[in-house]
Amino acid sequence: MYDPERGWSLSFSGCGFLGLYHIGATRCLSERAPHLLRDARMLFGASSGALHCVVCTAGIPLDLTLQILMELVRMAKRRNIGIFHPSFNISKYIRDNLCKYLPADIHKRISGKVCISLTRVSDGENVLVSDFHSKDEVVDALLCSCFIPVYCGLIPPTFRGVRYVDGGASDNMPLLDAKTTITVSPFYGEYDICPKTRSTNFLHVNISNFRLRICSENIHLLMRALYPPEPKVLGELCLRGYLDALRFLEETGICNRPQPFPELPPEDKESEVAGPCWENMSLESSLGPAATETGLEGAELLDRLGLSMLPWDKSILTWDKGILPWDKSILGTLSPTLTRALSRAVMDRGGYMSRICNFFPVKIMSYVMLPCTLPVESAVIFTQRLVAWLPDVPEDVRWMQQATSKISSRVMARLLPSARPQMPASGPKASPCKPDTAGTWRSPASVWTWVLSHGLSKRG
Repeated sequence: MYDPERGWSLSFSGCGFLGLYHIGATRCLSERAPHLLRDARMLFGASSGALHCVVCTAGIPLDLTLQILMELVRMAKRRNIGIFHPSFNISKYIRDNLCKYLPADIHKRISGKVCISLTRVSDGENVLVSDFHSKDEVVDALLCSCFIPVYCGLIPPTFRGVRYVDGGASDNMPLLDAKTTITVSPFYGEYDICPKTRSTNFLHVNISNFRLRICSENIHLLMRALYPPEPKVLGELCLRGYLDALRFLEETGICNRPQPFPELPPEDKESEVAGPCWENMSLESSLGPAATETGLEGAELLDRLGLSMLPWDKSILTWDKGILPWDKSILGTLSPTLTRALSRAVMDRGGYMSRICNFFPVKIMSYVMLPCTLPVESAVIFTQRLVAWLPDVPEDVRWMQQATSKISSRVMARLLPSARPQMPASGPKASPCKPDTAGTWRSPASVWTWVLSHGLSKRG
C-alpha cells in the first residue's frame, strides 16, 4: 500500500518465468511515477522477484534484459521434452549472465536497498538478506533464492557457507510492514499491482505468506511459471504488468486519469515514437503508433493483448468521475520503448535452421528418434556436469552425509521407542547417562566400558 507520509517499499513476488510481468509494471512506474522507485525505502524480492530487483538497481538496459529472458524461454522450449531435457540447466544460465552483466560494484548499489528472500535448508526458516560485501555474494544469494529443488538440481547452493533454497518456499511475498509496502504479483489476488477480476469466488489459499485466489486462471499461471509458454504470450504478460501498474497509479490518485505517453526529449524523437493523444482516440488510432513502431510482431502482440485482456479490465472499474473506462483505447498509453523492445525480443533469430526444425515432418522425426538420441545426449551432458562438479565434490559429499545422518536420526527417533535400554540381570547395573568432563553425554554401554577399563588399570 502506498503511504506518502510514512514512506513506502516495493515487494515483488516469486513467479518463475512470469517475471516479465514485473518488468512491465516497473517500466510503468519508472515512466509515470519515477519517485516510487527512486524514493522507495527498500525493494523486496523472492526468486524471480529478487532477480528483478537487482537487475533494476543495476541499471541493465531494457532491451538486454528482455533478450536474456526470451533466450532462456527458447532454451527451455528448444528440446522435445522441454525443461526435462538434461541439457536444460537454468542455474548455470542465470549464474553466467549475472557474472557477465552485473557491474562490479553491484554489492554497494543494492546493500540496504534490496532485500532478498532465502529459505534455510537446515530448519526451513526464512532469511532476508540486504547486506552484501562483494559481487560474488550477490550472485550466490540470487542463485539460492531461485533454486527449486529437483527442478534446478539436487544439491542446494551456498551463501556464506550455509545452504539455502528458493525464498518463495518460506516467504514468496517478503515485506516488513504490509501497510507501507506496494506489492506486485502476476497472479490473480488482492495485491496492489496484480490482475484484477470481478468474481464471486472469494476463496483464497495462503502458501508461504502468499495469498492466492483459487481460480482456473491462477492454476494456469502456476503451470506457466515453471513451464514457459511462447515468447509472444510472455510479451503480452509484460504489457499486462504495465497496464496493471497504470491502474494502480490511477486508483491511488498518483495519476488522476490514464495519460498519454509523456513527450520525449527532442534528441530522442528520432529514435522514439511519442504516444498518441488520449482525446478523440479511436480503436484504430490506439493501436496504430505502437504497431507502426514495433512492426508486424508488435502489432500481433498488441492485437492479442486487446482481445484477451481488455474485456476483463473493462468490467473492473466503474464509470466514476475522474476514472475513465478501461477499454481498448487504453492501449495508446503503452510505452513505445517497451513495445518496441518486446517486439525485438520475441522475434525468432534462429535463421533457416530454426525454420527447418520447426517443420512438422522434422518434428515428428525428432520424436521418433528420441529413444536413440536421448541416452547419448544424457551421457555426454552427465560427463560434462561431473567434470564441472569435481572441485565441489568433497564439500557436497560432506553435506550430503550430514543431511542423511540428520534425516536418519529423526526417522529413528520417531520409529523407535524412547525407553531406556535395560542391562542384563547377571551383569552389574550401569549408571544412567551422565556428562563427562568434556560436557558430552555418554550412553550406558560407554559407561560400562569405562568402568571395566579403569578397574583393570587399577588392578594392574
